[in-house]
Parts: sequence; C-alpha cells; structure tokens
Amino acid sequence: MTTRRSFLKAAGIAAAGFMLGAGAIFNPAHAKISLEEALKKHLGVGLSAIKESNEIKVKAPSIAESGANVPIQVSASVPIEKVEALYIFVDKNPNPYIAHVEFSPANGEVFFATRIKMGATSPVRAILKLKDGSYLMAYKEVKVTVGGCG
Repeated sequence: MTTRRSFLKAAGIAAAGFMLGAGAIFNPAHAKISLEEALKKHLGVGLSAIKESNEIKVKAPSIAESGANVPIQVSASVPIEKVEALYIFVDKNPNPYIAHVEFSPANGEVFFATRIKMGATSPVRAILKLKDGSYLMAYKEVKVTVGGCG
C-alpha cells in the first residue's frame, strides 16, 4: 500500500532527477556554435575550402510558414561513384549541423529528401564530400516567418 509519505518521497526524487536532466539540457557545452565551428568539427575544413557548384540543387520553399517543419530536397548531377557523403547545414540554427548521409554506387544517384527545423531565416547548405577529399556546395536562402528551434 502506498502512503502519502512514500509518494512525496518518490515525487521529490523524480523532481530532483528532472532538475538534473534539465541542467544537462541547458549546459553551456550545448551552447550555440557558429557555422564555421560546425564545418570544422564535422568536415575538418572551413567554408573557404568548399567550392560552390551548380551541379548541386537544393530545393526548399523560399518562405517557410513555420521553421518547425521545412521540407528540403538535395540532388546532384555529380556521378555517384565520385561522391562519398552529403552534409546539410543551416547557418543560423543554434547548431548548424543537420544531417550526414553516406552514398554508394548502389544508390544510383545523389538524392536526399527530408524535413528540418530552422530557427530563423537562413541559408540551407548542401555540401558533398567527394572521394578525392574535395567538397562542393550549393545553398538556398529560406525565409522563416516563425522559428522552430527554440
């Protein structure tokens, strides 16, 4: 039989656990990072080392009513045999890194579609890492009327 005292004790332990968990969420280690920092962390290079290319197409709405659910598509005319991976970044998100997708010749072509969260109006960048170690990029500016990251 559960008594009021044991219930209050369990509730106190649960509240303490919640507060400790909330402290992890608001930890300064999870603070906002810049696009340049995210690129160096995930790609090992900065923006200046990435070449813009018209071989990559980023399809996204010009205006997103809500940043909580923004559809994007990335396709490329680069032969799949030359492509190692696709990275997606959103410049003005608290953490710009969105996705990393690896490709193999079995994929047939470079194509990826998903829905992302955006905190503010920002470029959505699609960056291809080629097997020779070089990077190609294209981006599209998406205007967000209501932010979805916070």
